[in-house]
Amino acid sequence: MAIPLTGKLVMIFITLAVIGGLTAVIVLLVNDTTEETEIPTTTTSTTPDPDPGFLYQVGVGIADMTGPCVEITFMGYAELGQSGQGIHLRQFARTFIFVKGDTRVVLVNAEILAVGFSVRRQVVKNLQELYGDMYSLRNVIITGTHTHSGPGGHLVDFLLDISILGFSRETYDAYVAGITRSIVNAHNNIVPARLLFGKTRVTNAQMNRSPFSYEQNPPEERARYDKNIDDELTQVRIVKSDGNLHGVMNWFSVHATSMNMSNHLVSSDNLGYAALKLEATLNPGRPTGKPTIVAGFFASSIGDASPNTRGARCEFSGIECDNQFKICDLFERCISSGPGLNMYDSTRIIGEMVYKGALEVLSKPGEELTGRLAVVHQFMDMPLETAPRYDPIHRTFTANESVEGCVPALGYSFASGTIDGANILNITQGTIINSTLWDAIGGIVAPPTEDDVACHAPKPILLATGRVNFPVPWHSRVISLSLIYLGDFVIVGIPGEPTTMAGRRMKDVVSDVLVSRGLQPRVAVSGLTNEYIHYVSTFEEYQVQRYEAASTLFGPHTLDIFLHKLRQFTLAATEGSAVAAGPEPADHADSALSVILPVVLDSAPLGTSFGDVIEQPPELVRSGDVVEAVFVGANPRNDLLQESSHITVERLELGQWVTIATDADWDTKFVWQRESTLRGTSAARAQWAVPRDVIAAPHRLRYRGAARSVRGHLTRFHAASRAFSVA
Repeated sequence: MAIPLTGKLVMIFITLAVIGGLTAVIVLLVNDTTEETEIPTTTTSTTPDPDPGFLYQVGVGIADMTGPCVEITFMGYAELGQSGQGIHLRQFARTFIFVKGDTRVVLVNAEILAVGFSVRRQVVKNLQELYGDMYSLRNVIITGTHTHSGPGGHLVDFLLDISILGFSRETYDAYVAGITRSIVNAHNNIVPARLLFGKTRVTNAQMNRSPFSYEQNPPEERARYDKNIDDELTQVRIVKSDGNLHGVMNWFSVHATSMNMSNHLVSSDNLGYAALKLEATLNPGRPTGKPTIVAGFFASSIGDASPNTRGARCEFSGIECDNQFKICDLFERCISSGPGLNMYDSTRIIGEMVYKGALEVLSKPGEELTGRLAVVHQFMDMPLETAPRYDPIHRTFTANESVEGCVPALGYSFASGTIDGANILNITQGTIINSTLWDAIGGIVAPPTEDDVACHAPKPILLATGRVNFPVPWHSRVISLSLIYLGDFVIVGIPGEPTTMAGRRMKDVVSDVLVSRGLQPRVAVSGLTNEYIHYVSTFEEYQVQRYEAASTLFGPHTLDIFLHKLRQFTLAATEGSAVAAGPEPADHADSALSVILPVVLDSAPLGTSFGDVIEQPPELVRSGDVVEAVFVGANPRNDLLQESSHITVERLELGQWVTIATDADWDTKFVWQRESTLRGTSAARAQWAVPRDVIAAPHRLRYRGAARSVRGHLTRFHAASRAFSVA
């Protein structure tokens, strides 16, 4: 269908107007000065050594995947003004490769909101250039941690990139490069290893942000659980044949939204903090981001799991709100917050809680995993999928009642955002009645068909995204589902954000198959796997259409289809049988449009040179101070400095300047500010919060950059502040 220019502009305007929150840690304060936790640098099991034939081959690897940290809008809150201005924590990709016999599985934990098919496809292409057909879309599984503080524009589907002003080749290339390098590092680090399973509960680290939806699930089902949130942390640790720790994987259900929509610094958020803290504990003396023992923290059933445990209040009046029954005044956002003094403090508190849960499990013997290794992966054209209806009370499938998927569409309440983000128009959640005005507005983009309306009911359709293919599809119909069978432990890979009860049903279905095979019901749900389809709610939650349900793309029976597939996948994995590959989706990365402006020119103000110090730090600082230096800067997009750093903190030791912190460390901030767009001038700020345990010695701040000439030539430079003493 040809679309006139006016129609195209209207489509973009409408999308920006309603996109207000694509997705939307917080806990009680932890006194880390009074609690002591045993730190296991070496981990062994109390169980007898298995036969060498049961040993797996396991590789672990990590790589810097940080994208352009300035001038690219962050992906997550769909806040057009939330473009990057520097770095608080770098983004890392952590890879775990498992090999047994002829079976090989790659599992990547990437610190981004979500991955996207195009990124995964290019990563696999890169691997195949190096290793032939050893790696494929079937056995390379990539997950996102769901941080909302990373540059976007890499997901290709138009609706997912439009709030970033379209496709960002810079972001895409950075993520592909980092993830590929992480896998290569793990490939080169494969050793004989054993796997040990454990779990614990991490209390007070999340709250259910949609309790009204959760209450719609059957009372008999809810009675099986003591909370409306899944606070279980699941762990698999990898132990080398000599008994030393090789790596550790953790699953926990919490949104990475401690850093709120006012943040402009790249950050891996609460799960990133937990990973860095655990790696620092297990790798004493190693630089941040360069551990030998790699610790991954995977997002689990996060759909309704908020870290902002204080709940939501109107931003000006302070009145409690929920954006459904308790509404703020117009242009006053209903937004939640966490236990900390600010978003950084809240990120630290939640990350610390999750870290301590992981450390607790590490200190226990663990249960040996000795079974086979398998991976099951299938692409599905969701509108063509059918399945028997699932009965959550009896935990069975109703064979004589079939349900089906729908063409992708978003409901009215998608435009409301969540209390983890916010919208200023007070579009309420829970809307199930059509509006002539909203139907007319949404119809300008693409009117839903009668079949769409019937299939998605009771969701009133705001955007029939599956019916729009300009300039590329707004949402793909084809997605993937995966399952890794890791020695009697199952990792369920879901391409979206399952709600708490949706995740529990997934665990139930998989566990039922495992128990029927005489196996322990060990299951973890990995959300944000391979593609991004927004949310997965239960059928009952779908009926009341809060944000998560309105953002369940493929209709009310999405979960039932997934549950039936997961049962088939678990049977196939335990029996050693195969499933059909399914229809591979098209890759539209080369056709995606963008209005992101390139870097044209950098220049230094008259009489200065790049790297000149504009503001020097004081000569004497004390523990707890924040010391900073400001330099004549250049645009960080010119060189992302992956595996390096824009700023460093250096200490004088035996006449040599030694790096003690980089822009990947918690105590540093790299902040870049555009001074004049026309002249291409900018300033770079290096900040360091002086730790309590710092050594009293001369220190300095260093800055590295690359300046672009009008012809595109890059000139790299570095500079340092004057030395200062720490008292």
